[in-house]
Amino acid sequence: MKTIIVIAAVFLLASACGQQAVEEKASVADTVKKDTVALKPDNSKEGLLKQIKNLEDTLYASEKLDKKLGNRAISLYQEFHKYYWQDTLSIDFMFKAAEIADNMGYPQKAIELYQSCYDHYPQSSLAPYCLFRIGNIYQFTLNDYVEAKIAYNDCKKEYPNSPVTKDAINLLNNVAKSDKQLIEEFEKKNKIKKD
Repeated sequence: MKTIIVIAAVFLLASACGQQAVEEKASVADTVKKDTVALKPDNSKEGLLKQIKNLEDTLYASEKLDKKLGNRAISLYQEFHKYYWQDTLSIDFMFKAAEIADNMGYPQKAIELYQSCYDHYPQSSLAPYCLFRIGNIYQFTLNDYVEAKIAYNDCKKEYPNSPVTKDAINLLNNVAKSDKQLIEEFEKKNKIKKD
């Protein structure tokens, strides 16, 4: 009889523990489900703007550009542009995305983003700067002087009155010149005599 009572007690205890484990698993599953729902991206305009603001605050507070955060910022800027391209903020966000890509050492990505910004917003005040930055990347990062000249010429032709056009013209005139050639021209222009 004692054996039956002990076996019944062990069985009841095991059943109770098993039920508790099942309840804990269900509780954990519910929590994971709730967290997963909470982590679902908010693509509403307000949601994206909030995410961008938080990320920008973090990026600007750090001394060094964190590539993971930089990539996340680029993605958020592009996502905002994808859904809200008509919003004037989209222009700034695309330009910022290009700047971040350039600063992270991704020149092709930066060119792609500057070009996209220019193509979508040619009437924007940032459009000539997009062409100028494309020229800079080709000239100084990629050493592709042909593409640099094309970008600078486009800037000169499309935006003759832009403040950045004067710089584009100066760089256009100096693309692919050696340091020695630049120094000689500077000395000649400023009438500096060699000793």
